[in-house]
Amino acid sequence: MGYNHAKSLRLWHQWKEQEEKILRELNVDEELIKQLREYDWNTFKRERRIVSKQIPTSSNFFLNAPYYDRKEINTIDDVLDEIQNEALFAHLLNTDKTTLNIILLKMLGYSTSEISALLNLSCQAIYSRIYHLKKSLKK
Repeated sequence: MGYNHAKSLRLWHQWKEQEEKILRELNVDEELIKQLREYDWNTFKRERRIVSKQIPTSSNFFLNAPYYDRKEINTIDDVLDEIQNEALFAHLLNTDKTTLNIILLKMLGYSTSEISALLNLSCQAIYSRIYHLKKSLKK
């Protein structure tokens, strides 16, 4: 998240108004309050120039995994290589290639109608294969 000029300015004005209110209650000379305000304003501007050019790193930066650590999935073998659950892996090894192709294309973001055109299957056949695979995995 970048530096928010409006928010910092608003906070500075709030702080300055509170400070000036206290100074006036203590009967401080208005000329001194004016000089103090000018000094604080110049200090605020100087700090704002520095802070606005800094690149903040939040804790979320370190939680994100680098994209180059992720393997691209382009084939059925890539899908099977990424599976860490041994039971699921064994089950998918025994699954027919058409169903595995459907899984791969779904992972790549293809819609059911696009998959049906690519594999020469009806949409209902694709839904049926996915349903039967889910059903067999639940056993």
